[in-house]
Amino acid sequence: EALASRACGAMASSDDRSAKRPRRDGDGGGGDGAGSSSAFGEASEVAVYPGEEGSLAHIAATKFFPRDAGLTLKGVDSFAAAFREVVAGRALYGVIPIENSASGTLHKTYDLLVEHDVVIGGELGVREVYCLCAKSDDAGLPAVRRVLSHPNILEACSTFLDTRLAAAVRSAGGAGFETLATRSTTEAARQVSEAVGFSDSGGAMAAIATKEAARRFGLCLIAEDCGNDAFLETRYILIRSRSGPAVGRLLPFPRDSVSPLTKRSACFALSNEPGSIYKLLSCWALRGLDILKVETRPVAAGHRAPPRLPASAARLWDYLFYVDYAVPPSQTAEAHARLWDSLSEFSLWAKDFGMYPSQVTRGTKQAQSWADMVDIMAKA
Repeated sequence: EALASRACGAMASSDDRSAKRPRRDGDGGGGDGAGSSSAFGEASEVAVYPGEEGSLAHIAATKFFPRDAGLTLKGVDSFAAAFREVVAGRALYGVIPIENSASGTLHKTYDLLVEHDVVIGGELGVREVYCLCAKSDDAGLPAVRRVLSHPNILEACSTFLDTRLAAAVRSAGGAGFETLATRSTTEAARQVSEAVGFSDSGGAMAAIATKEAARRFGLCLIAEDCGNDAFLETRYILIRSRSGPAVGRLLPFPRDSVSPLTKRSACFALSNEPGSIYKLLSCWALRGLDILKVETRPVAAGHRAPPRLPASAARLWDYLFYVDYAVPPSQTAEAHARLWDSLSEFSLWAKDFGMYPSQVTRGTKQAQSWADMVDIMAKA
């Protein structure tokens, strides 16, 4: 795609219904007790997201909560901090990324879903456009020797980094560049803006972030739309406490969503024996239900272990199985209860994350074309 025109200093500043509860559902949380005091104010006034204003998660939060939603959006330091704020009652909702269409699953989100007593209230696929930005565009791509961003975003832009940027650095006689993982894209932009001169590796530092983050920290765009695919999307989930001020409220979802799919997500621990996965999956298959995703994570121990999980299930190389599936419009509460009885029969432990609307893009993947990509300095 065509790149943005040269821009530098001028950019600166600007339901979980009452269906049958899971057997051994692992209720319990990892946060403080509800009703704690909050620097953010009342929980009914706040929705939290990981990162800062201008981050990818902040942009996603604005999709869930437009300006007229009556909630204050607040950034926190990490995914874990967002979960803690929600479980402690200091925030009504949290907006958390769970999967990128190019770089895949964000495993930390899955771990935190088990660790904390939350349910999922909605899911949105948010298109993301990643930009390479630096303090100055005087030397362009050939001068870059260090690239900072969130590890999932670095992976989502790996084709650009391994081809376009690598070729530009070699053309200037450079031996290569290094990548450095940060907690968020806005942290990457902040570090680049605070860097003095050149990086320790003898060249310019650059961040992969959003245009909004570049504008906020006074950075210049060197290249735009750096993702591996022509269309990149990240799924964001809306979390709320299973028992708290959000219970009974109408869950927020964008008004312009067109026929969102109804999903349900749950997590299971299985006995390590032949046929255990087959038996679990047959509960959906024999009912003609569509499984949308299966994810596995190692069983944690200690304070991060699923509450009330049998000790025999917490062994090395044993896993938790996360399943997302489509809920047909005709499914009744009784049908769901029968399904859950069957799932419980074939699992050692289970936790239900609730039923919720989901709106994501469905389409054919297309690799990004670099034919028309030129760095901004070359266009100037």
